[in-house]
Amino acid sequence: MEELGNTVPMAEGMVDAENASNKSPLSDVCLNCGARLTGLYCSECGQKNIPRRQALGELAQNFLGSFFSYESKFFRTLKKLLFRPGYLALEYNAGKRESYYHPARMYVFVSFIYFLLFFSLPGTESQGDNIQDDDSELVDSDGSDWNFKFSTEDYDSREEYDSIQATLPANKKDGWILRKMQYRSFELRSKYQGNGKNFGKDFGSTFAENTPKILFFLLPVFALILKLLYVRHDYYYSEHLVLSIYFYNFSFVTGIITLLFSLIPFLDWLPTIAFILIMVYLLIAMKNMYRQRWPKTVLKFFLLSMIFSVCMGVGLLANAMLTLLIF
Repeated sequence: MEELGNTVPMAEGMVDAENASNKSPLSDVCLNCGARLTGLYCSECGQKNIPRRQALGELAQNFLGSFFSYESKFFRTLKKLLFRPGYLALEYNAGKRESYYHPARMYVFVSFIYFLLFFSLPGTESQGDNIQDDDSELVDSDGSDWNFKFSTEDYDSREEYDSIQATLPANKKDGWILRKMQYRSFELRSKYQGNGKNFGKDFGSTFAENTPKILFFLLPVFALILKLLYVRHDYYYSEHLVLSIYFYNFSFVTGIITLLFSLIPFLDWLPTIAFILIMVYLLIAMKNMYRQRWPKTVLKFFLLSMIFSVCMGVGLLANAMLTLLIF
């Protein structure tokens, strides 16, 4: 036992000696961009000055250091995001940006997780069926004898439609969009052969897949509405955009939590609570960000909600039309 006790320190000393002997000297120039170094980090690209060749211990140390630094920054940001509405936007616009996870990167991450869960968890795959079931004009109760059309006229074929359109005066003919949609209706009739249930399932699935794109394109619209509501204040559009991104991030995180807890029975009321929480969060974030009195903040909150709801409706309608054209 005594010999074993003497062997362990000797082995540790040999490992330290090997690491010391294998440790490469630090470079005078950045190994990434070639700029001359004046400190631990490159002033041009930001890369840390570490040896080109690393022993196993150094590699593990640098990897773990980067990993825990990343994790620490993310969870610190998440804590502020959840419990201090508007705080991160104020910090970012004040120039304090390295202390927290970048809002755009966080948006990509949390939105990816949300939609991954949305399309993967049990119960969410039926969204297409729900869309189909709610549209009584497209499908009857048993899903049979389905007839899809975009106009009040009932055309049997594209040829009949074109021949009738050719006889109409120019001001009575369908426009380009309506004509394309009418052509699409003939294709859908031929494809689904009166099976409205399959149509609803495919339509709902494609509609849901396009929804993340609609939300992304509505993000700058949300910021533009804020800009118009606070046009007399000295804020750049980009500063409103930062608040908008953080609000989206909070909404996605809340959605993730809601989806996970929705797996528990008897929690069907949770989405309603989540929606109320998101609205209250936005109101408080606007108050903290713009520092106006509560009456003005509440008024602008309702204006923002109404205008954005209209924009959301237009976006979803555009999504539906686009879905009909591509699925």
